Amino acid sequence: MNIVPVEDIPWVHNQREVWHMKEKGVDSDEDCYSRIDASKLFRIRGPNYLEDKMKIPSKKAAFTLVCCKCFETKHKMKNAAQNIPSLAQYLCDNKDQEYFVQTWLVPGHYTVVNLYVRTLGKGEDPAFDMAFSAFQRGDEKYRNDRIKFIAQIIEAPSVIYGTVNGILGGLRPALLGRKLTCYHYNGPNYIEMDVDTGSSIFVATAATLMIKTFARIIANTAFLIEGRNKSELPERILVGHCYERVHINKIKIPFAYKNESDGSKGHTSNSTFFGWAKKRTRSHGESDEELHPSSSDSGVYPGPQGTEKRDSDNVSSRKAGALSTKEG
Repeated sequence: MNIVPVEDIPWVHNQREVWHMKEKGVDSDEDCYSRIDASKLFRIRGPNYLEDKMKIPSKKAAFTLVCCKCFETKHKMKNAAQNIPSLAQYLCDNKDQEYFVQTWLVPGHYTVVNLYVRTLGKGEDPAFDMAFSAFQRGDEKYRNDRIKFIAQIIEAPSVIYGTVNGILGGLRPALLGRKLTCYHYNGPNYIEMDVDTGSSIFVATAATLMIKTFARIIANTAFLIEGRNKSELPERILVGHCYERVHINKIKIPFAYKNESDGSKGHTSNSTFFGWAKKRTRSHGESDEELHPSSSDSGVYPGPQGTEKRDSDNVSSRKAGALSTKEG
């Protein structure tokens, strides 16, 4: 029997997609993404970090990239797992697997969806299991305070390096939930995090420039859950992959999404497939404090699948010369 690795079970939206997985052995390619070996690229907090501040190479990421897709809509689209029928169906068809869905909400109404599947067996890394379990159960405030983003620029126009250093203060590991508005969603076999790059004028400026020059950029990106106590150390990269020379106008997928505010019922949500209620997200004019109160006074409580609202709320190993994140 030919056993197909679970990360090679494709999520098919349509048959004419240009964005693709980089083929093995191809040194130069464009409009592609590729899996990376986190153990060769990222240093993370070691087992005794709280005492010695020592960092060590990460083990391989807990989740492996399935694919990336870029959707172009007329409105900002949050909760991709619920609002993209092909993704909802994919998750339903593979309900015996565990997924992490991460999206970038980019000015111009692009939604870049990165889909990962868990390939680390439960029990193989107790420290990761402890950190990830707490992350799943935690409310939005907890998740925003723990999820850390790491980026490495391998190839880019000089203007990108200048923008990263001048506007963003360089590439440093960042707790994105403290800098940008993030939306969190749960399902029976997935957890989703949407990062709104338009929620900061500085990041939006950088993101807009990157979109225009993406065809000349190669970059590694990764997320991890920050370990802050002995039981959560050493850390482990959660997810990661590489973008390579992507022409947005070639790979974007026009998508007829309508948001709730325009009176449309929109697409069938994955509550149809899973019986899972959609999480409340930011309404117009709502502050961070209103959206992210503590669990004790908000009606948000850790459930078996993570946060819920109460009913009362309606490139493999990369070049040594890459610009890498400073350790933090």
